[in-house]
Amino acid sequence: MNSKFFNLQKEKQNAILNAGFRVFSESSFKKAPMSEIAREADISKSLLFHYFRNKKEFFLFLYDYGMSLMLERAREEVTLEDTDFFDIFIKSVKVKCKLLREYPHLSRFTMRPFYEEDAEILQELKYKLNAVTNASSSTILERIDRFRFKDEVDIVQLLKVVVNCGDGYMKNNIHKLEADIDELESGYVEMLEFFRKSFYKPEYLR
Repeated sequence: MNSKFFNLQKEKQNAILNAGFRVFSESSFKKAPMSEIAREADISKSLLFHYFRNKKEFFLFLYDYGMSLMLERAREEVTLEDTDFFDIFIKSVKVKCKLLREYPHLSRFTMRPFYEEDAEILQELKYKLNAVTNASSSTILERIDRFRFKDEVDIVQLLKVVVNCGDGYMKNNIHKLEADIDELESGYVEMLEFFRKSFYKPEYLR
């Protein structure tokens, strides 16, 4: 990746990023045309390859950028004082939905590990996703207040269930990105509140 990309005005950077997120989110890696990305970003295809050596480099840059952006914004909202398991997830999904308003196709693109067809790309995406998920899970398990949970709850297994359900919810409702992000957010929060009622002790319920 050419470092000159980051010397562009933020507006132009976002145009290239959003074009990449959209085109790659709507087609498989092999079928996504770089020419369409360049046209939508209002730059030449040769200039796009000046910033990124090839299609794969640009694709993986977008994925790393998208995941890093979500984590960075989440860290700004979720502080060390946040110890409620479900509040941490609720704050995180609110951050994600806020980002969706800025980068409309970001979430769909970062879900590529679930439906990408190219074996080489898929392997790299799953490796990156697993690294992020494991790091985030470890951070959550270190900071949460475990006394809020019912005594019989296996918190590690619950964390896996909540993450998998969250991924499934986003995948099944991805069409709402073009319709109503507020509805997408409220549905996700509703799911988390259901889990809270099921696994927290009564005195910790709102």
